[in-house]
Amino acid sequence: MDQERTVLKSDLYKIAEIYKIIKKSKTFFIAGHVKPDGDSLGSALALSSFINRIGKKAYVYCKDEVPAYLKFLKDSNKIKVTDKETNIFDCAIILESMNFERMGNIITPSQVKKIINIDHHQSHTDFGDINYVIPKSSSTAELVVNIFDFMKVKLTKAEAECLYTGLVTDTGSFQNTNTTASSHIVCAKLMGYGIDINKVHKRIYENVPLSFLKLQGFGLCNMKVILNGKVSYIVLTKDMFKKSKANYEGSNGIVNYTLRVQGVKVGCVFKEINKKSTKVSLRSIKNVNLLDIVKQFNGSGHKNAAGCTIDADINRAVKIISKVLKEKFDE
Repeated sequence: MDQERTVLKSDLYKIAEIYKIIKKSKTFFIAGHVKPDGDSLGSALALSSFINRIGKKAYVYCKDEVPAYLKFLKDSNKIKVTDKETNIFDCAIILESMNFERMGNIITPSQVKKIINIDHHQSHTDFGDINYVIPKSSSTAELVVNIFDFMKVKLTKAEAECLYTGLVTDTGSFQNTNTTASSHIVCAKLMGYGIDINKVHKRIYENVPLSFLKLQGFGLCNMKVILNGKVSYIVLTKDMFKKSKANYEGSNGIVNYTLRVQGVKVGCVFKEINKKSTKVSLRSIKNVNLLDIVKQFNGSGHKNAAGCTIDADINRAVKIISKVLKEKFDE
């Protein structure tokens, strides 16, 4: 309990070094991974807001557009969506990216004096001058809160809301296996700034377009269970996207339904990109490590939530993953 509640002494040095770099730097490039989520964007916006408040210049960049469900976050409209930035910066803060390229190569390492890498993935590379990477952390937002605590920063309500969004989305509303005592303690700290968690929940989970619900219906109606009830999966074809008028962003979250089937240990969603490519999202119960599976296809993620892309049509991709899962359960 105490180890989960406090920052370990071995990590305090890294946080102290991050503090030093922030104090010395004047201009900041901040970015999370491509296809941004609540954790990467929420953490980025909170950091940039604080850095700008103390008289420095911080800019948040993203390779892809801000998802509709996150546009309620303060200053999300100021995020610079671009493929390439040519400016030079004192410091780059890269969030929730297993390697430097994961943020989309918007800049190169030569464009910054110092790189701070903040992440919680088990599969990662230490590409920063400082690598604050804690796989046991529920989210990057939780790590950013640790940094702010060390710096004795009093957050604004909007900054707390951004960090809470990162925390609640990456823990699946505190239901995922990555949720710890520390997650709830950080939540309590953020609530202390007066954020309306009911409003945040509604904006994230109860403000979806009709097209998403239609796509979800197509997927659920065709859900299948295999391998003696241990695996369930949903197939989302391009035709389903066309009929529902949903975009690919709108399919996020459907995978969470796959573990609701009684007795299922692994749930999958197969998303048809084209005839030669299929995106696979996986979820599992606590003792089933998905990284062993997705690494075979250059995928990434966490022990119980991971993904990859299969170079095959959607039907073939289902067979490939099914075979790998069968081998895993037969071990």
